[in-house]
Amino acid sequence: MGSLRLLLRSARLLGTVLWGLLAVLAVYPLVSAAGQLAIKRSWSRQMLKACGLAFEIQAAPDGVIEPQPGELVVMNHISFIDILALDALRPVHFIAKSEIRKWPVIGILCDRTGTIFIERGKRRAVHDVLKTMANELRQGEVVSFFPEGTTSDGRQLLPFHANLFEAAVRSGAPVRPVVIRYLQRDEPSIIPAYIDDLSLVDCTLAVFRASGLRVQMRLLASIPSQGLTRHELAAQVRQAMLHSREVPLADLARSV
Repeated sequence: MGSLRLLLRSARLLGTVLWGLLAVLAVYPLVSAAGQLAIKRSWSRQMLKACGLAFEIQAAPDGVIEPQPGELVVMNHISFIDILALDALRPVHFIAKSEIRKWPVIGILCDRTGTIFIERGKRRAVHDVLKTMANELRQGEVVSFFPEGTTSDGRQLLPFHANLFEAAVRSGAPVRPVVIRYLQRDEPSIIPAYIDDLSLVDCTLAVFRASGLRVQMRLLASIPSQGLTRHELAAQVRQAMLHSREVPLADLARSV
């Protein structure tokens, strides 16, 4: 059964990737910004389904069910699936390493859908990315990054890197924390975790072979950036996320 599931999901994933590439190359230039967001959200949700994951959202305390225009979104980092889940929630301009731009197919998809690339090792790389992020936020775009800088198994929240929080400070943008977790039959699961010496291929195969997986996205209240340094803002966001992890998710999360 596991081998058949793997075969079917692989085929569905390939088909979904190909229609996403076609949409980006042929349809994106012809539709509005709102239309592009709708395509990207639909494609991301189909990608989650192709990977065999159900998708659930828990609203913020004020009832908001997706990041709002002009917010900087930060999220804990567990899996290569995290970005798909975030774009399934609400497509964003994500900060990614420049090497991804050279990847076959995925590089084109990222480049054409608003990814902000950072060239690691260059002295002015962070400065240039901060300028781009702040400008996007001022224009009402949603920008996102992983403040931990690497993945964990989801059972802990690693220390935050504060540098990119400077974009919110410069633009006056609020920060929207989002907490992601993976479950299998209502229990926390590390199957999707991209950690240790696990290769991307091995991690993907583990997800494809599994059954009953789902990803849950919990939105927290937005945190104003005015009057704070990037370190103070990062500390407040991290504390809110730590507190959220201590509060059980609602039994009736919104399934999508």
